[in-house]
Amino acid sequence: MNKLKELLTPKRVIAILVLIAIIVFAFQNLNLVELSFIFFSIKIPLLVLILIMFAIGVVLGWTYKKGDAKKALKNIQSETQKEISNLQSQIEDLKK
Repeated sequence: MNKLKELLTPKRVIAILVLIAIIVFAFQNLNLVELSFIFFSIKIPLLVLILIMFAIGVVLGWTYKKGDAKKALKNIQSETQKEISNLQSQIEDLKK
């Protein structure tokens, strides 16, 4: 039971549900679409385009790791705390 809890984390369950929804959506859109980019144009099934865009989104998500977001948040919090301290010292100076 513990192994199942470790395997089926809320994040993974949500990821599986989103993946299923995208696959269902993609397979319901099999018609051809024209994809134009700068100097060329190609007709591909919308299914392929949807799956390619999803894959690009996954890759971009992996490149921006959760740790990077935590680091940025810590930096913002420390800068905010410095600003608060600075403002508090200015208020104390004004009271004198």
